[in-house]
Amino acid sequence: MMAPTRSACDLVHLARKGAVFFCLMLIIMGGLTRPLYALGSTTAPAHPLTLYGPLLSFDIYRNGTRIGEHNVRFTDTDGTLRVRTDFNLSIGALFITLYELTYSSDAIWRDGVLRGLTASTNRNGDLSTVSAQENGDGQLNVSGPNGTQVATIGLYPTNHWNAGVISSSELLNTITGKTNNVTLQPVGTETVITNLGRLVATRYRYVGEIENEVWYDGEGRWVRMQFPGDDGSLIELRCRQCVRPSQAIADREVNP
Repeated sequence: MMAPTRSACDLVHLARKGAVFFCLMLIIMGGLTRPLYALGSTTAPAHPLTLYGPLLSFDIYRNGTRIGEHNVRFTDTDGTLRVRTDFNLSIGALFITLYELTYSSDAIWRDGVLRGLTASTNRNGDLSTVSAQENGDGQLNVSGPNGTQVATIGLYPTNHWNAGVISSSELLNTITGKTNNVTLQPVGTETVITNLGRLVATRYRYVGEIENEVWYDGEGRWVRMQFPGDDGSLIELRCRQCVRPSQAIADREVNP
């Protein structure tokens, strides 16, 4: 059995004494309780603009200290969904920057399926890129730092916003360009703080070649993520805006 590969994660961060190394991964309510997104459900979550609005945003924390932000922007034109992801963090000590990481990706989805993606990562000036493009044979041509491969159409990338990933066993790593074998195991339900307030969400643990924990609420929204650093530090993505603002306003009016 292959051991979990931390370097294959898409927003997983590994911290070491004297030098911080992060591997981009894949990168919640009293009063309002909804049915949990069905485990293993074949029903797709709602459109991301319905769930999140045009922006999904998280603050990134390390041991309780904010170190960056993660933003996902959605636009839909005539049934073509474009998803822009930006991830930025900086870690320092004594006014000296020890580590900087930026990541960006642009993805195209049609009919609920990933059709194309480009991603770039900059780790302290070390640049890498990944691209995936649909070919005429119902597959994705993928290229990255580790070479090229052909992947099956319908593969989810390691960007986390789409709760359909819950039933997946293989993901496209947008940092390495490789496919990672995983399963998402439900751990239980918890209360997570969002821009709407406290929501009940299901916590899932990645098992396999990715090491991560992620939370989805009853509508299929991504509302939280966390993972351990190599030095035992806790890295968290905390919701800044993960519920469509108009929905948050409406629910507050119904549940003041």
